[in-house]
Amino acid sequence: MSTEDINSIKKFLKFQKMHKSLPSSIPIQMGLDSKAFKLIVSRIGGLRRPQNPVLNLQFSVAANFFIQNQQGEKCFFGRTYNSPRLNVEFGPDGVNYEHPIIPIYYHTRILNNKEMPLLIILEIQSYETQQDLVLKRMHLGWCELQALTITTQSTKLNFRKGSPRILLLGQQVNFESSGISVTCDLVQSEEFQISMHLSPENALCGLGDELPGLKKSFVGGDFELQRSMVVFMSKIQVLIPDTMEADIYRQVQKYRTYKYRTPDDYKGDIQIINKRLIVAFHNGWTFINTRGTNNFVPLGETRMLVNEFVDQKQIQYKQLAYHGVIDINNVCSTDPTVNSGMLVAQLEYEAMFLVSNLTKETMQLTLGWIPIYINNKFGADELVEEDFIVGPGKTLDGRPLVSFQNPELSIKLKGSLNLSGGGFQIQDLYMGAASTQQQQFPQQQQGLQQQPNLNLNQPHQQQIQNKQEQQVRGSDIDIRTQVKLKDFEQQLLRLQEENERLRRLAIQQTSDPQKQQEYLQAIEKLREENRLLQFTQARQFEGLEKLIKDQKAVDRTAAPPVVLAEAKPQNTVIKPIDSYAYPVPSATLKPITRTDVTALIDDPISMDQENRLMALEMQDERKDQIIVIQPVSMKQILGPYPICKSVQIGIIFYDLQTFKSPFLNLEYYNDERNFKYNLENGNPLRLLYNNEVFSCKFNIETSLQRYANLEQDFARYLFNKNLILDIWDSESLFLFGSIRIPLRGIMRGGKQNAQIMADVEIQDPQSKKVKGTMQIVIKNIGKIGQQDMSKTVPLENTQNGFQKKKLVSEKPVNRMEVPAQAFDGNSIQDRIKKIKQSNLQEMIKNKQSQQRSLNEVLKYKEIKKPSLVRTIMQGFLQNEKVVHSFYGKCEIVPLYFKNTRPKPEQFTVNIEDPESRMLEYQEFFLIGNPAEWKYWVTNNKYPEPENYDLIRMKENQGKTQYYFILDPNQEVTLLFKFISFRQYDYRVDDHERTPEYIKKYMQSRHITILLQQDGKMMDGLRIIVEPHQQPIDHVLRFYERDNRQTRLVIPRLFNQPLQQQPHVHITDPDVMIEWSSDFNSIRLNLRIGEPQSVKIFNILLYSDQYQHKIIANWKIEVYSLSTIDIEVPLGQRVCTKITFPCDITRIIKMSSSNKMISFVKPFDSEITMLPGKINLVPINILALQDGKHLIKLNGVDIHSQELIYSWLVNVHAEPQPPSATYDLRCIDGRESRHQVNYKNQVNYTTQYNIVSSSEYVKIIDHSISTGPNEIVQFKIRVLPGSEELVRIFITDIDERIFDVIVLNIKYVY
Repeated sequence: MSTEDINSIKKFLKFQKMHKSLPSSIPIQMGLDSKAFKLIVSRIGGLRRPQNPVLNLQFSVAANFFIQNQQGEKCFFGRTYNSPRLNVEFGPDGVNYEHPIIPIYYHTRILNNKEMPLLIILEIQSYETQQDLVLKRMHLGWCELQALTITTQSTKLNFRKGSPRILLLGQQVNFESSGISVTCDLVQSEEFQISMHLSPENALCGLGDELPGLKKSFVGGDFELQRSMVVFMSKIQVLIPDTMEADIYRQVQKYRTYKYRTPDDYKGDIQIINKRLIVAFHNGWTFINTRGTNNFVPLGETRMLVNEFVDQKQIQYKQLAYHGVIDINNVCSTDPTVNSGMLVAQLEYEAMFLVSNLTKETMQLTLGWIPIYINNKFGADELVEEDFIVGPGKTLDGRPLVSFQNPELSIKLKGSLNLSGGGFQIQDLYMGAASTQQQQFPQQQQGLQQQPNLNLNQPHQQQIQNKQEQQVRGSDIDIRTQVKLKDFEQQLLRLQEENERLRRLAIQQTSDPQKQQEYLQAIEKLREENRLLQFTQARQFEGLEKLIKDQKAVDRTAAPPVVLAEAKPQNTVIKPIDSYAYPVPSATLKPITRTDVTALIDDPISMDQENRLMALEMQDERKDQIIVIQPVSMKQILGPYPICKSVQIGIIFYDLQTFKSPFLNLEYYNDERNFKYNLENGNPLRLLYNNEVFSCKFNIETSLQRYANLEQDFARYLFNKNLILDIWDSESLFLFGSIRIPLRGIMRGGKQNAQIMADVEIQDPQSKKVKGTMQIVIKNIGKIGQQDMSKTVPLENTQNGFQKKKLVSEKPVNRMEVPAQAFDGNSIQDRIKKIKQSNLQEMIKNKQSQQRSLNEVLKYKEIKKPSLVRTIMQGFLQNEKVVHSFYGKCEIVPLYFKNTRPKPEQFTVNIEDPESRMLEYQEFFLIGNPAEWKYWVTNNKYPEPENYDLIRMKENQGKTQYYFILDPNQEVTLLFKFISFRQYDYRVDDHERTPEYIKKYMQSRHITILLQQDGKMMDGLRIIVEPHQQPIDHVLRFYERDNRQTRLVIPRLFNQPLQQQPHVHITDPDVMIEWSSDFNSIRLNLRIGEPQSVKIFNILLYSDQYQHKIIANWKIEVYSLSTIDIEVPLGQRVCTKITFPCDITRIIKMSSSNKMISFVKPFDSEITMLPGKINLVPINILALQDGKHLIKLNGVDIHSQELIYSWLVNVHAEPQPPSATYDLRCIDGRESRHQVNYKNQVNYTTQYNIVSSSEYVKIIDHSISTGPNEIVQFKIRVLPGSEELVRIFITDIDERIFDVIVLNIKYVY
């Protein structure tokens, strides 16, 4: 089983949602019995109705466990419960509302401790939705409550703002209330007590969770258990290669050396003292059979050695066997189409090694595990032959797997399974005590697992006596605990005896017709319950399924899509056009010429031709243009690729977002006979939309735009660029191919209309092979538009009056103030003191008045400062410049300035860009580099400065500040450069402009340039940035293996090698670039991400280092896919399986990009995939060409037309030695026929099938019948071609006999 299968199995497991188990580093008092609780969230207060009455309000609840011990250690643990989104029903007044009650269940052995309480953290999120589409999500807060304190009445809790993760910091924080409250009750749950064994301890579950083992499957008020069964496994054999068992000894030696620092050559004995096979039942949450993973049997080594051949190498296996029977009870169902569970077989070794001469230690090793499904036939034996899943990795219960040196070898399990009904129900066994005993005494249970003779064949009294002795020796248990253990052991003994009796009875009465009839009736009853459950689920999805089908029907019959107003770019409009939706007659197709563009960058055309055509375009009074694109027909070439019957075309044109057409059906798509006839005869089939040829229109209205150079830029685009069409298969969503059409032919050159009709090759981007041709018509229609509008709008210099505000004066604190005193006497001394005191008070008053006046002036300045600054700035910024910024295109903004002062002055340039602090680089800056300044002055003919080394730069409070010194009357033309590598998003609103969004996308904004001298404003300019999307020259797609470092090679760039290396800019900093020696190819080094992810970036090629002119803009898309590597013999059919992950119930159609891989019935047609199940899809691989083949597999939801999952299959086909070789001579350019002899190699009559590896060699007799050792002849037809070596594969009907004949074809003239 591949790693992908293992990951898909783990996604099925519900306990994968567990954070972690309770850490051992946090000592918590644990009880023996696990108690079940129910938390009822009955009322959530403070919810508000959305302001838009069309929207609905929904909410969801999340719950987590949190605990802290006396040492201050704290953590979240257990399983996180997330409820489904629930509707809130508001009353007519819009204030009162009702919502469903949410029950949450859990069981735990943690004892209630007031000093270390176990807490449940509740979080609530609200959703504003419209027709199940979430428009807004908001976190409403969190609260905590004690998880073990039973409440006698409802408790109301207030929610706090922020995240509960702040509890991990342990800081005292005054939490702010969020205005939301919740009313809840906590009670002990008797109904969950009988079924709590179905979920692990400390796992929160509730409304919306599926709990296999319940009769109704989903958690709710009814916890009635599903009927359980008993499975018996016998004839157990395990085959393990000798080399793998040698790896186990090396693993133990490595562990001992690491732990005890023993030398590598230490000769301490290592012995395998126990080998056992664990067989248990897992329901997706936990093991629910009686003994859990303690249900094992010992494996004995036989003397038999088995030899098998793997990849033409002989492998010697050691056989382990168990001749008895092991039973697995409480099996609910093992049907993979029902989300119930699976049997798990696990192989474990126990090793003992010497630490010193007197000390020994044992070590448990897990070699592998297998998920097993069986049929539901009572009494019917089912043979099991599976390979173990080996390391590296872990088992379902978290045990690490042994890593072998050669993981390609496999450990095999063989056995027989028998299903028996009528066993005891799970409620008859109190699993709480069983799970409690396993968790309370792990050391004792580990000791039990190490006893090789402790199994079902040992007398039960002896087992109980051994367990009692070990428990008394290993722990201090009080009297109450011993009584509970004794009661449990007696109950366990009775159940084991009853189970043994039922097992013997089931084995004896397997052949009894009456019992078989009873078994069949029980099966029919279970099937009836299953059909009722499926009918209920189908009714729930009936409305949604009907909605999807109706929407799909509307899409098929509606007009071609129109880009919405808010998504419309400034200079283009996409509309359906009916007047051009006409079928092109066959006579019109005759003058169609073939266009073949091979290199990524075409050779440059002479400037004279470009200037002449540009002059004609600029002189034309028909400024507005209508571009009509009409794909007429399509012809496919038969080959190893699947045939398309319906396509969707993506059009990449000018600076627009990619336009996707509706689904276009090929002519005769529903007439299999005519479709096949035209396909085989190479006839083009029309592309139809509503039985008419589809066309789309692009309006280029240059007269209505503020973009002054739009007409010139669009004409230059038509002259230099190509139209890119991506053709996608509508059913499989594979990229069928791409075409590029030069647009120079639709330049009107002063005429009213111009059109081209081209027969363009459709090329596969991966293999570079031609898969067909497309006949397309492109037309350019000119029309006279409105008068051009002014390009700049000056700002009005309006003087705004100062806004009056009330000033608040505060009396300053004067530490020199002397308190007033009363003088009774009139002595000279008293009068002197009085005069001094009066003078002192007068002086203090004067100082207070001065301080008060100063404070008022400062406050006045602070209040009036913004208004004053705005007034002064508007006085200087009387002009503005509009910069139309294209993605990756450099724009230069000149600013003339002169020093009018009579002396040299230093001037400062400040750039106020509102988005500069959120970007990693400066998009708008002053050119201060002397070399670059001189370059732009020379190319753009700007006034040359007296000194290029004039501008200095410094950092001031995180902002870049420029300054320079000018002599009296000295002039300078400052050059500002703007270049951005952010995409332009047409559809974004202002409230979506988060910092993360601004780093990726650009919108219109204002940038202010201020020239100052000693803080005084001298000059300035306002820049209005209008973003545009840069036309894309190529879209290169790569499909690569996930999670690895890889190197991608960009194909040939130029038709002729370059003499120097061009300047390249990559928008992704994690991608490294390498040039070839002739500068004609590029290698990219990058890291591939997680499966089903895509990495998108652009590569821009410039003519020089200053990014003056863009040569090309390539969009790179790297798709990360789960990859399966498989080696197959050439010409032989090999079957394997892939795992299909599924989140909801879907109807899936599987597709392959190459006929080499086919799907086994019923997976070759539409199939239903269920969530939470291990959906295994079998595939057949038949390789007819040797070498490596990369094949892509897609799983598409047929209702939503959504790609759900993709795989990449790396097939390596190895040729087999031929039995005969023939030399054939054929006349070049002519068809020839030949007869080939073949001898039957067996002594009986056999029917053989014959297949050719080449499409140029056709087999006339595909099937022949031969007698024993008979020589027969079969006929072949050799078509004109270039194949020199062709293989003929011969197999019998059962594919047990395989033979190869090689034909060496030589063409003569």
